[in-house]
Formats: sequence, structure tokens, C-alpha cells
Amino acid sequence: MKKMRGLYMVEFAIVGSLLLMLLFGCLEFGLVTYSMAALNEGTRRAARLAAVCPLNDPKITSAVNFMGVYGFNNATNVLVTYLDASGATLTAPTIGTVIYVKVSVQAYTIPLVIPGLSQSITSPSFAVTLPAESLGVSNAGSTAC
Repeated sequence: MKKMRGLYMVEFAIVGSLLLMLLFGCLEFGLVTYSMAALNEGTRRAARLAAVCPLNDPKITSAVNFMGVYGFNNATNVLVTYLDASGATLTAPTIGTVIYVKVSVQAYTIPLVIPGLSQSITSPSFAVTLPAESLGVSNAGSTAC
């Protein structure tokens, strides 16, 4: 009987560790799904701001991470591009030359905390292109975002 007790402990250790890894895997899947959805929606919001705010306004890039995604860096992960009528990138955009605005999120890595696996997942690039609207200019003059 005493030998069986030790066997139960070994079985529980094996099954329990597998169940915990499965549980952490499900939690990590939820975190990755949340991060992808938040970045997708944030990219859409930032593109909307880029269409109506002044050129290169800092609030455009900060709008991407409105849901507080862990480890996100606006300076390195967000790219705001101003395009002309043919879709070519403008190197020196001015209000009269910008026809489209494009906001993209790239190279964001999501760290995983599954016990025994120290890996990270790199998200795909998210990009939204919208027609430029006011770019911060109204009948009353230039306005801040």
C-alpha cells in the first residue's frame, strides 16, 4: 500500500504539470488574441487620427496603444506614412500634396510566459490606409489634434 502512495504522487506530478502547461497555454493564447485585436483596432484608430490631425502629430502614434498592450513602443512599432494620389510615399509631405495616410504597426513581439518555454511571437504587420481629410486645417485655421 505504501508503494502505491508513491506511485500516485508521481502520476499526479506528471499529469499536474501537463495540465498546468495546458492551462498556461490557454491563457497565453488569450493574451496573443487580445494583443492582435488591440493592435488591429489601434491601427485603425491611429489612421483615422492621421487623416484629420496635423502632419506628424505625436498623438497619432500614441493612439495605437489605447488598450495598453504590454511591451509596445510607439517609436519603433508604429510607422505613419503620407501618400500621394498614386500611392507613392511622400518624403516631404505638405497639406496640398497628401492624398492618403497610412498607419502601420510592425515588428511587435509578444513575450510568452508558459512555464518551460521562453519564446515570443512576432505579430504580423497591421496597416490601414485612409484618404486624407482635413489634416488639422479648418475654416478657422490650423488646429491641434
